[in-house]
Amino acid sequence: MFKRTAFWILSLLSFSAYSGNISNISQQTLLEADLSNLVIVDVRTPEEFQQGHVPNAINVPLSEIIDNPAILLSSKDKSIVLYCRSGYRAGKAAEALQKGDYQNLSHLEGDMQGWLKAGLAVEK
Repeated sequence: MFKRTAFWILSLLSFSAYSGNISNISQQTLLEADLSNLVIVDVRTPEEFQQGHVPNAINVPLSEIIDNPAILLSSKDKSIVLYCRSGYRAGKAAEALQKGDYQNLSHLEGDMQGWLKAGLAVEK
């Protein structure tokens, strides 16, 4: 139990250390959100994405965002929700996108691990 709690605390700290002033979005809020002005970005590897992802998410691996933050330029005027497995890569992606002047960034609370733990539906 202690290891699991310590892991979650470290995951949250690692995200906050890299994400500046990115707001969090809860799982429930995301499920209720209007998707017409929202892009859900899974920054995990394509292999991880294929194993299951948040419904309506697109896969843009962290390495692609770091190499080319303009990769999401067509979504710059929308709200972008970032997530990964545990928070670290989402934080790094947020940092890279902030340098590219993206303003409407948020982080999915709990990332994919939290989504699965909550028993929420996934797409494959």
